[in-house]
Amino acid sequence: MKNSSMIKKVHLGLLMFLLLNLLLSVVLDLGFDNRLMFLVRVLIYASGVLLFFLTIKNRTAITHYSSLYILSPIIVFFSWLADGILGALLGSMFFAFLAPPDTIVQNDKYQIRSQYTGFLGGCCSYSLYETQLPLFEKKIGEFRAERTSNEIADLRIFGAQAVVYYKEEPTDSTLIQIK
Repeated sequence: MKNSSMIKKVHLGLLMFLLLNLLLSVVLDLGFDNRLMFLVRVLIYASGVLLFFLTIKNRTAITHYSSLYILSPIIVFFSWLADGILGALLGSMFFAFLAPPDTIVQNDKYQIRSQYTGFLGGCCSYSLYETQLPLFEKKIGEFRAERTSNEIADLRIFGAQAVVYYKEEPTDSTLIQIK
């Protein structure tokens, strides 16, 4: 019983931390480092699964809540088997929570990341982030390109503009206005 109480507190604390990050990113376009937040999301999922197995005999509201962590991958799998589109939509929602950050190009303070658009989403949406202190990052721009992430070669910052250069044609570039 003590273990489930401790895991419940850790789980809820991590959820509050995730909600704080969401609030910061919506209000200030500032958030915690993406790798840290990925670790927090994985720990939330793992503690939810563990909480389910520790409270399964009690049949409380926590057991029903934590059963979502067990049932969601099963529902996604069977939805995909029954109808590929439905499974892809549900899988996109489920994996959006667990998708690792995908950094394309990084220099000292800036990095370009591809945005998670799901299985049925469009290609080539990117975000530009600036590192603010070791733990925070600020989204300073977004852009779409007709190039895949493999073709992006370099990122250079010139004042209030960022320039993305490509491998195949070094003279071709994308200009991004920084917020």
